[in-house]
Amino acid sequence: MRYEFHNGQLDIMDGKKYENKPLAAFFNDYRISRKNRSLILTNHQLLANGIPLCSEEDIIPSGVLTLLIPEEEPDWVAAAKPCPVVYSDPFIYLAHKEAGIIIHGDENDVTCLNAQAARYQRDNGINAPVRPIHRLDKDTRGLVLFSKIPFFQPWLDFQLAEKKIRRKYLAIVKGSLTPGKKFDCDKPIAKDRHRSGCYRTASVGMSALTHIECLESHDGYSLLSCELETGRTHQIRVHLGDCGLPIVNDPLYGMPSKDFGQMELWANEIVFRNPLTNKKHRILDGEDPDFASFRR
Repeated sequence: MRYEFHNGQLDIMDGKKYENKPLAAFFNDYRISRKNRSLILTNHQLLANGIPLCSEEDIIPSGVLTLLIPEEEPDWVAAAKPCPVVYSDPFIYLAHKEAGIIIHGDENDVTCLNAQAARYQRDNGINAPVRPIHRLDKDTRGLVLFSKIPFFQPWLDFQLAEKKIRRKYLAIVKGSLTPGKKFDCDKPIAKDRHRSGCYRTASVGMSALTHIECLESHDGYSLLSCELETGRTHQIRVHLGDCGLPIVNDPLYGMPSKDFGQMELWANEIVFRNPLTNKKHRILDGEDPDFASFRR
């Protein structure tokens, strides 16, 4: 489907997928809740060729389907500086999170990523709530996906749950592996009853699968590519530690090293699809000095 977006109005053209189908089919595909369907219809936010659609049973004709997007203030206190943004389109943006900050802070926390995102949205006229689609641990750096348009957030949440949004990480670990070696860690993860805030592999835990590949290895360290099949808390950190490949400077599961300056886990790649065109996008984070130096 082609689309145009301007001044809070999204015009969807060539939407033949929905021609002569009830509006409910469009709502179902984008995972819209009953409450939000009612609000959209009551407020006349969906129009077909300029005429408001008033019922889920209304048939969508050929032509232009228009979604009117109401302006909303970012619902987070704004930081002094915006988050670095690596990619942006009408539907989402990808922000870079530095190590040492959290995504969700307290209500007035101006240091968290949400506060930086609120500043970015205000500076760039994005009149929407601040909505990260996934999380990163405090000490992990890298890409975080944010929704710009509330209408499409349930669809993005569903894409993540269905593993259609793919996330890849790079990790520097202690241990020597053969470059090109691939393996999976398929071990359930549960809370560690003996260490507060920590997790461990355990048969009684939740299923967890990480795909791992060694990219390079030298001087007793290895550079690994890790792809999540599930998204458990601390999953990569726990799995690599359990495999005898502790992440450098991971304060909970790894080992300290003066050769590197911080915990060496980097969410450097996200793959996702455009909600209307279905075009696949693969976005990489900017350069990281620690990982660049390891590759030399």
